[in-house]
Amino acid sequence: MNVIIRMAFRNLLEHKSKSLIVGILLALGVLILVVGNSFIDASAAGIRNTFTDSYTGDVFISGTSPNGKVSLFGVQSVGGLDATPNIPDYEKVRAKVTSLPGVKGVTSLATGFGMAIKDAEESARDASADGSSDDDPGAGFLFMFGIDAQDYWKVFDSVDITSGQRLAPGQPGLILYEKHMETLSKKLGRKLKIGDPILVQGYSSGGMRLRELTIVGTYKQKGDGASPEQMSFVDIDSLRVLVGMTVGADENITLTKTQTAMLDTVDTDSLFGDNMVESAAPVSKGFDENNLATLLGDKTIREKLNAVDLGAWQFMLIRTEKPSDGPQVSRALNTWFASEKIDAEAGDWQKAAGPYGQSVDVVRIVFNIAIIILAIVAIIIIMNTLVISVIERTGEIGTMRAIGAGRGFVRKLFATETFVLSLVFGLVGVLLSVATVAILKSLHIAAGNPFLEVLFGGKYLNPSVSLGTILGSLAGIIAVGYLAHLYPVSVALKIQPVRAMQSE
Repeated sequence: MNVIIRMAFRNLLEHKSKSLIVGILLALGVLILVVGNSFIDASAAGIRNTFTDSYTGDVFISGTSPNGKVSLFGVQSVGGLDATPNIPDYEKVRAKVTSLPGVKGVTSLATGFGMAIKDAEESARDASADGSSDDDPGAGFLFMFGIDAQDYWKVFDSVDITSGQRLAPGQPGLILYEKHMETLSKKLGRKLKIGDPILVQGYSSGGMRLRELTIVGTYKQKGDGASPEQMSFVDIDSLRVLVGMTVGADENITLTKTQTAMLDTVDTDSLFGDNMVESAAPVSKGFDENNLATLLGDKTIREKLNAVDLGAWQFMLIRTEKPSDGPQVSRALNTWFASEKIDAEAGDWQKAAGPYGQSVDVVRIVFNIAIIILAIVAIIIIMNTLVISVIERTGEIGTMRAIGAGRGFVRKLFATETFVLSLVFGLVGVLLSVATVAILKSLHIAAGNPFLEVLFGGKYLNPSVSLGTILGSLAGIIAVGYLAHLYPVSVALKIQPVRAMQSE
């Protein structure tokens, strides 16, 4: 083996130009692998830290939906209008969660979308002024976290209140991102301050609802943490009203035969004939409360449908003693859900992040596809270079074969040359990669928008090189070199030793 290694080094030094060409390609491959993976790893770590520290905790529990996956942003369905399911048997689920070992804290949550709009007085004032309207309809958008202030701030302490105060237990109100309050001030045409009310229009699968909320504070993420500007905190009772979390949402209403009689009518003309007026009950003159009550009928069902479900929660967020305990807690809960036939599911931050978490996987898939294409191109180029090198060394190969070197010896020799070349220039590529990442990190490249802040995991790009990335890249480039040398060596071994010795 020592003889093969010495011969491999000698041959590489004797063919410096070709060794350098192949080595540069290998070093560039490592550079792309390490730097690219450092971006993806930093992005994944940034999103993971942002969501686990600020939004989701280590374990995320939600109800299940037949129409798509459930995340903090609702049901990821095609139309995007499916109602976010509530956690069934909430008290039973919460009791189970708090009894599990490794659970440090738990809080519950509901989310919803809304829009800050002008009230009638503001709209009338603007119309009488110049008739202009806001040309940015998204400026008033709100992504609302309905929280239980009793325990939410104990589980998540990732925001700094910049003005006003945090929501207190039982206190109705709204906490806005500090920059977004400036945007809302322009949207509403008045300077907003702590204590001001704003009219919020909530959107849900059940329609739109209005609620006046008082601004109790503004916040920003601690340190370099990122947060979508539209995200706001609201008391859970107000959110339940805005998104239509009513008792009747899960109520099975049974109609009587009298109430469904019209649906069984065969002759539809009879429903709208002249006899309708004649057969109708005589209308008394003036206002009569009793007659009005008779016309409206029994309002019991309507009142029940509109009553807010004070026990409804969409999500449960769990912090574990150690982040590594999260998968174990998730598995234990999912097993228990199945045994108790509860339509709920536990998962990690990626389940909760939904489209944000999937963005990292999409970037990684695209990068891996690009790497595969690059590897194929590199194999072809290196292979062609090695073919030329092998052809030039045909006489040398023939001489070795003539003096007793077997096919295995020749294969080992070329494999060793390729391994040494890949390892040496792979290490060069690693050094270049570490230097490149250090330079990019020192440049403090800022995220230009909230989405990039979440993707970067902070206000600045913060790539990092891990030992796993380095070892994986070296292994990958050695594999590329090994695959590239197989064909040229097989070509050389097909040549008869006598002919090989006679070639120039």
